[in-house]
Amino acid sequence: MSVRLIAVDLDGTLLTAGSMVAPGGARVLAAAAQRGVRVILSTTRSPESVRAFAREIGLEDPLICTNGAEIWLSPEGPVWVRRPIPDALARAVTQLADDRGWSLVITAGEMTYTRQVSGQALGTMNPHRTIVARNAEALAGDAPMRILSYEPKAIVELRDFCTRRYADQCHLETYYDLDQQVKSLGVFAAGADKGTALSSVMNRLGIGTEEVMAIGDNPNDLPMFACARIRVAMGNATADVKRAATVIAPAHNEEGVAWAVERFVEL
Repeated sequence: MSVRLIAVDLDGTLLTAGSMVAPGGARVLAAAAQRGVRVILSTTRSPESVRAFAREIGLEDPLICTNGAEIWLSPEGPVWVRRPIPDALARAVTQLADDRGWSLVITAGEMTYTRQVSGQALGTMNPHRTIVARNAEALAGDAPMRILSYEPKAIVELRDFCTRRYADQCHLETYYDLDQQVKSLGVFAAGADKGTALSSVMNRLGIGTEEVMAIGDNPNDLPMFACARIRVAMGNATADVKRAATVIAPAHNEEGVAWAVERFVEL
């Protein structure tokens, strides 16, 4: 059965180590879209950067952002699904982090807030980034969609705290760098995962699992793999992602996405 939908991760997959879209990957995805294949960018990134990458490639299909907490029906909108982090969970996590002196990265609405570290000036750095004195200040406006922690001790304690106290309200993801070391922890609302989001998009588009190819590198891509017949792990993927794959492509810096699309999709 031919591929009618390609779900592709960004960081460590379509993007190079310099966070640029791999040119070969962009070329083949644009060609697939021109032939009617639905190309779905699926990522933990916040909407403004995902929309920019979609425009760069020339895509008009739905976008899965913030690990599935948000689905946009196109790069220009509207927003179809939003799963904000429950208020009690967000306040508990930010309070714990403020008490411990940890810096979190919190995305709420169009803004991403980062707790001030030594040497940083407070205030708005650009239209989508603000430095705050305390993590809790990020909760003054829109409900948060994503909370990230990059500090090793914070990752361990926050994972334990959320699992013990808020297991029914949250979805946790652990992210790994290219050396397979833990890079960060993501806190999301329950149900905010790439598999749930991709399944919703597939149902809306009338596309079945046998017609889907998913491409990724980190464990948060595994729920997306469960929705796909062809499961492509990048050469730089973690061991568990490679075990779940039907094929292993070259690494993201070696145009692995282009290799996979050219192998499985008629262009």
